[in-house]
Amino acid sequence: MDDGYFGRWLNAGELMLTEQSVLATGAVEARARNLHGEHVEEPPVTEPALPRYTPTTEGSLRSVETSPKFDVGECVRARNMSVPGHTRLPRYVRGHSGVVEIIQPAHVLPDTNAHFMGENPQHVYSVRFDSRELWGADAEPFTVTVDMYESYLETTP
Repeated sequence: MDDGYFGRWLNAGELMLTEQSVLATGAVEARARNLHGEHVEEPPVTEPALPRYTPTTEGSLRSVETSPKFDVGECVRARNMSVPGHTRLPRYVRGHSGVVEIIQPAHVLPDTNAHFMGENPQHVYSVRFDSRELWGADAEPFTVTVDMYESYLETTP
């Protein structure tokens, strides 16, 4: 059975939690059945095992010598680009304009790092988008904030 992209992540997370005894085997299925109105006994809460994880690096934060290209309050546009392989640039913001709310520390760019093309550390910006900019005038009014790497952004004309 193909659970799709997010299903695979969910299954992997459940497997890791079960292997570390954070969740008891069958706990997720029992809870789901109970939420659907069945009356299934859930397994007892387990005592978590200590993780055997040892980091292989210091994390994704990096220092860069350049100043941020964009300022807080500046109107920017998410590049309308199509990249092969991995990207953290959400498709729904591509080509749309928003406003920089926060300039965050530089991080490793996952797009290049995932393909063994180097870390390419960049400044990260929290950019606020209006729902009507993203989904049209009939969209319910709200804002969406997306953390975006510098190479995802361009100045607006």
